Amino acid sequence: MASKVCVIGLGNMLMQDDAVGLRVAEALKETCRFEPPIDLVDGGTAGLDLLPLIEGYEMVLFVDAIDAGEPPGTVVTAEGDAVPSVLTACSAHHAGLSDLLFAARLSGHLPAHVCLVGIQPESVDIGLCLTETIKKRLDLLSATVLERLQEWGVKLSARNSSGHSSSQDM
Repeated sequence: MASKVCVIGLGNMLMQDDAVGLRVAEALKETCRFEPPIDLVDGGTAGLDLLPLIEGYEMVLFVDAIDAGEPPGTVVTAEGDAVPSVLTACSAHHAGLSDLLFAARLSGHLPAHVCLVGIQPESVDIGLCLTETIKKRLDLLSATVLERLQEWGVKLSARNSSGHSSSQDM
């Protein structure tokens, strides 16, 4: 049976804090085991190219750096119809996310549950490293994603260094 839940990290690895969604999705893949299994996807800056991907899921959670007009490091969550309204003044791929959700709705393939967990970036200048402000908030951002997944009925356990799950729930 295919997964019903997908977490899609968005962003550009070459633009400092804009890479945060990609880094969170990668970290979850390395550190967590999910039951039932979920898909963790590097969505990059794909925008509308993600339409065929999201069509098969009941629940899709996007993780990204978003300009919400808040202090850097502020975590913001939006669900359902509220997601596009949060994306009004953001980088180029955010317009793509709004377009993606609009196209999915028009085509009748919008997942039943859509959530965006974002963080206000400090800098999206060219660079390969997250700013210290965002690095210090990664645990909170990841915890917010994990909380939403648990609300969706996904059980979590930690992977040990060999990639196997531990007996302890997170």
